[in-house]
Amino acid sequence: MKIDIKQGGKKFSVNFLIVPGKGDVHFSAMAKSSKDLDALQAAVEERGAGDDMIGVIIGKAMEKKLKQPIDVDHSYQGAGYGFKFDLYSIAKSLK
Repeated sequence: MKIDIKQGGKKFSVNFLIVPGKGDVHFSAMAKSSKDLDALQAAVEERGAGDDMIGVIIGKAMEKKLKQPIDVDHSYQGAGYGFKFDLYSIAKSLK
């Protein structure tokens, strides 16, 4: 999944590999190649305040594509970023 990250007036295009998660994480996203990882690190450096916002940007792009609410798992300990479906919102939409 290709996501454009805009930071500091610059645009960084990063391809992410989306894979099913384990345990509490429904799926995770990580840079697809070393070139994508370099672009992702450049975006984080441009931001200068950590990479939490990058996870939110990825989550919003996935929400737009899936048309389902996605939560970023800020406690995810694996490579990349962890995400969960917002099951309460999904259940509410099924009523």
